[in-house]
Amino acid sequence: MYFCLYCLSSKEETICTQITNLLSGRFDDGFRVWFPKKEVRERKRGVYSSVEKPMFPNYLFIYWDGEVESEFPFVEIRRIPGVVRFLRYDDGSFDLKGKDLSFAKWIHMYGGFIKQSKVVFREGQKVHICEGPLRGFDGNVVKIDKHHKRITLRFEVAGNISCVSFSVEFLSNAVGEEKTTGSELS
Repeated sequence: MYFCLYCLSSKEETICTQITNLLSGRFDDGFRVWFPKKEVRERKRGVYSSVEKPMFPNYLFIYWDGEVESEFPFVEIRRIPGVVRFLRYDDGSFDLKGKDLSFAKWIHMYGGFIKQSKVVFREGQKVHICEGPLRGFDGNVVKIDKHHKRITLRFEVAGNISCVSFSVEFLSNAVGEEKTTGSELS
C-alpha cells in the first residue's frame, strides 16, 4: 500500500526520519518513507553544478507492505509535529489508487530521486521523455526554458494538478529533426 502525507514546509526531512523511526519498531523492513527529490543543475558564479531539490514540497510518500489499511498507524504518525494530514479519497480510504498509485510506484522505483532526463519536444505540444527516469512519459508542457535548461510539466498527484520543473537535455526542437543540441539542462 502507498500513502501520501502532507506536512509543513521545511519539516519534510525531519518528519521522514521520525516516521522511519516509528515504523522501524513495528514493521521491520516492510515499509519505505521518502521525500521525492529531483536533480537540478544550478549556476552559481558562472559554474554549473548538480543539486537536489524537492519535487513536491510538503509531500511525503509511504510504502507499507501490509494488506489491511486499518492496521496502519495513521494516528501515531499524525501526532508527529509538522504532520498536517494524509491525503484521502472521497470513499474515506487513504491507500493510493489509479494514477496516484502509478505515480507513487514510479517514484519508489527510483528511490525517491529523479535524475536529469532527455527529451524530444515540439514547442506548444506534448513532450516525450526518451531517456532517464522519466522515460516513456508523455506530459503537457507548461513552459520551456532553454536558457536555464528546464522544462515545466503538468502532473496529477492525488487528484491535484501540479506543475513540476525538471532539468533536461534537449535532443531536438521538433519531431523528426536530425540535429541534437547535446547541451545539459539545469
